[in-house]
Amino acid sequence: MSLLFVDDEPENVQLAAEILADALGQPVKVVDSVEAAVEALHTDEWKLVIMDLFIPLGAHPDRVLGPRARRYQDQVDHLGGLVLLEEIDRIDEDDRPVVISHTACTDHVLLELFGDRVARRLPKPSPMDTLLHNVMEVLDDIRRENNPFG
Repeated sequence: MSLLFVDDEPENVQLAAEILADALGQPVKVVDSVEAAVEALHTDEWKLVIMDLFIPLGAHPDRVLGPRARRYQDQVDHLGGLVLLEEIDRIDEDDRPVVISHTACTDHVLLELFGDRVARRLPKPSPMDTLLHNVMEVLDDIRRENNPFG
């Protein structure tokens, strides 16, 4: 299972990414902007994306963002997570990764914008055992969906 961790403070999630990689036996890629996440999403296939809501668009978002996301470019300051969700929605449904939000955002209205596009919402920072437990549960759900008989 491939996992992409999107957070604008990669040094703060690096330990979590290393622990997840050890637990999963798979590398976990950490990126720090919507631009870098979109490049990764279109370069490799990801089963799971753990993302913050408050992430920057990046230095050159016009290079990777689709037309729907570009319309936010001038209005969105640090809510790149919403733009990233729009980009994830553009991925073919069969290849679209499952999303876990990992954010310090407590604004109910903003969290509602995530809607049903996220499998889980975790507060940031989450204790390591909480993060790991939720990731493992979501990955188990993905496995069951892909193989309902086994």
